[in-house]
Amino acid sequence: MNRLTRMIGVMAVLAMIAVACGDDDAATTTTAVATTTTAAATTTTGGETTTTAAAGPLAEYGEDPGAADEGLVTKALGPVDPSDEDSWNIILASIARAHQDLDQATIDKAMECWSNADCETGTGGEMVMGYADGGGDTVNVWRGVSHMEAILQALTYPEIGRIVSTAANFDFDPEVHANHVRFLVQAGVDFIVGYPDVGVALAAAVTEAEAAGIPYLSFSAGYVGLPGQEGALIPGTDYTSVIGEDLCALGESFADVLNDGVGAGTVGMLGGTPGNALTLGWQRCTTAGLADGVDLVNPPANENSTTGDTYWVNSFALEAVRGLLTTNPDIMGWVYEYSDGLYTALQAYDELAIPVQNLTVALRTDEQTLFCDWADRNEPTYNIWYSAGGNFQSRVAVTAAMLALQGADVPGQIVVPHVMRQVTAADCNPDRVNAVVSGTSLVPDAVLALMYGSN
Repeated sequence: MNRLTRMIGVMAVLAMIAVACGDDDAATTTTAVATTTTAAATTTTGGETTTTAAAGPLAEYGEDPGAADEGLVTKALGPVDPSDEDSWNIILASIARAHQDLDQATIDKAMECWSNADCETGTGGEMVMGYADGGGDTVNVWRGVSHMEAILQALTYPEIGRIVSTAANFDFDPEVHANHVRFLVQAGVDFIVGYPDVGVALAAAVTEAEAAGIPYLSFSAGYVGLPGQEGALIPGTDYTSVIGEDLCALGESFADVLNDGVGAGTVGMLGGTPGNALTLGWQRCTTAGLADGVDLVNPPANENSTTGDTYWVNSFALEAVRGLLTTNPDIMGWVYEYSDGLYTALQAYDELAIPVQNLTVALRTDEQTLFCDWADRNEPTYNIWYSAGGNFQSRVAVTAAMLALQGADVPGQIVVPHVMRQVTAADCNPDRVNAVVSGTSLVPDAVLALMYGSN
């Protein structure tokens, strides 16, 4: 706890300032969003950031929800209603640090940390952030962007002097995932942010981290087992926090889209890695929420299992859709959390000469590959609804960890609100840095261009 003690002492001397990476030429006035706090002004000169004192409910911890730019809130989430006050303030405080006009030194450092498993941030800070992904930067773009979001967030905290990252790359052996968490503990990290693809199978390693005084926080509704599931850990009790949507509400939203769009007919369901809580959570409530007459062609075996497992790998999604269409060519709807995966999977329609007609799709993420394909097909009976990519949730996990380490009361479940939106032609942007990156990501284009280049 020596690092934490020193960090608190430094923050007391600095009168609880909020530190963010900014650009000295950028405007520093921001609009308060659903809060009564006052935004902090930031300027950057020669790589050094100067910040005026924060105000509001998290001011004593150096955070300022009122500094969140309204445009970035809308970009990340859409036109949502705020969640509970404690969750919403942390979400806004996180977005307040998501500056879009980064100086070149910050961009270079972010790329260095994204490209290397271990990096020094250059601040001299004594804290170490651990990042444990059950996937990884190379398995799909969504994972790489979420990793970068967390790195950029960490770079706004001068207390963090080192970032150590691991990636299990969807390894089928749960012990690989668990050993990565244990590796981070041995590496001396002060907190761990991650996504637990193996769910309950990660429980022992997470428990060991928390017992060692290392907070574990998962994003994208990455519960270490859903509440009530055998062997599941309890967020806020057994581990520090999980950040993400209300999964049952999300699943019910998906069901509403299918019920309205299909009316009566068959639908198919896809998911991610077996055992992950995100898929299991929404699939349970989508299955239960389907109206009479809307029949699921591949129902889960039981309430504790998922169906249509694709590991969020595009080729696996194609195989799954091809198999379901071969025996059910009249499927009228699909539900999945991964837009780009479905984009690849739709090749099965072309292979099998099945027209994409009278089709309703409900999705979570918003990679515009699928949206541009939808525009090109120009089929008026084919409609897509989506929520948000959610990449920025890894930023929320970093900020929540920094709050928790200072003794702030961080909710065990930081609820990220969601809303369903219908895809229109405007959702296909030909000038997007890369079509596979979610339009709702808060990673600036200058960084995305270095990560993935042009289309």
